[in-house]
Amino acid sequence: MKFILTIVIVFQSFALFAQSKLSEEKRNEFEAQKIAFFTQLLELSPEEATVFWPLYNEMHKKIREQEEEKRKEIRRFRENKETTEKQSKELITKFLDYEQQVLNIKKEYYNKLTEKVPPYKVCKIEWVERRFHQQLLNKMRQQSPAAPKK
Repeated sequence: MKFILTIVIVFQSFALFAQSKLSEEKRNEFEAQKIAFFTQLLELSPEEATVFWPLYNEMHKKIREQEEEKRKEIRRFRENKETTEKQSKELITKFLDYEQQVLNIKKEYYNKLTEKVPPYKVCKIEWVERRFHQQLLNKMRQQSPAAPKK
């Protein structure tokens, strides 16, 4: 029995290693597609792209950190079965604070970006993000085995 358990653990370890490597490859592929997509739709020159991407990535790192904090609050809320009305109101306030912090981050970085990239290109960021996510969603739907055939 110990032998079988050991074999199962070893195979699971290999599977997890392969999965993490695969997901890293997928992340790199995703990033390359994102850079190409954004650069094309925003019509960034090579000079603009070298300024744009570090600022954009820094902005999104800060936004992801805020979103992770919000998710932690949601998990704590779900785990607490006896949340009072007062705690619920406090949580709503925290959620709105997180949203405001994300907005403040965007304001800060959009201002930085408009100093280096033409403002009409910065204005298109949200639109390009939505287009990119829609494209990914459509691609995932097409690759899904349960997707309806057209």
